[in-house]
Amino acid sequence: MRVFLAVPPDPEWVERARALVERVRRGSPPASWTRPESWHLTLKFLGEVSAETAEAFGRAIEPALAAAASGSLVSRGALLLPGRGRPRVLGVGFAEGSGGLASLADVASAAERASREMGGEPETRAFRPHVTLARVRAPWPREAVERYAREADAWSFPDWPVRRCVLYQSRLAPTGAVHTPLREWALEGVTVNP
Repeated sequence: MRVFLAVPPDPEWVERARALVERVRRGSPPASWTRPESWHLTLKFLGEVSAETAEAFGRAIEPALAAAASGSLVSRGALLLPGRGRPRVLGVGFAEGSGGLASLADVASAAERASREMGGEPETRAFRPHVTLARVRAPWPREAVERYAREADAWSFPDWPVRRCVLYQSRLAPTGAVHTPLREWALEGVTVNP
C-alpha cells in the first residue's frame, strides 16, 4: 500500500485556499488541480510498503511525535517547484518562523531516519512544508506563472494549526487519490487513535 505521514488539513485554511484556486483557475492554462479534500502537509512519503512496514514505521516515529509540540504555521504565499526553470508544481508555502515549523522539521527528520533504517528510499530534498494546489504538465507562459504568484502572495490565509500527525494510506482512483488514516497522534504526546 502507498503510505505517507502528514499533518491533516485545516478546514478554515482549506476554504480560503479553495477560493484562491477558483479565482486563479479561471483564465489559467491547463493544469491538474488537486482536490481540496486531499490537501495536507507531507512529512514523509514512504511509497509502496507492506502493512507490517507501515506499522513498524509508526512505532519507530512515536518518540519523535511524543516530543513534538503543537503550534501553527503561517502561510507565506506562492511556492513554485522546482525553484529554477519552468515550475511543475504550484503551491503555497509556509514561513520559516512559524511556531510549529521547528517541531514539524524534527518529526520529518525522525521519519526520514526511520524510513532509511527500514530500507526506504532516502529523500534528497530539504524539508519544505507546502500544499500542492496544481501540477503543470505543459509549461505555462511566464505571464500565467507570474499571475499565479501575485495572486497567491497577496491572498489572506489563516494560520494552519498543527495539532496532530496522521499516517495515511493513499489509493489512486480515477477522480484522484483517496487518503485513509491508518494511525493518528496528537502532538501533545498522546496517541489519538492506536
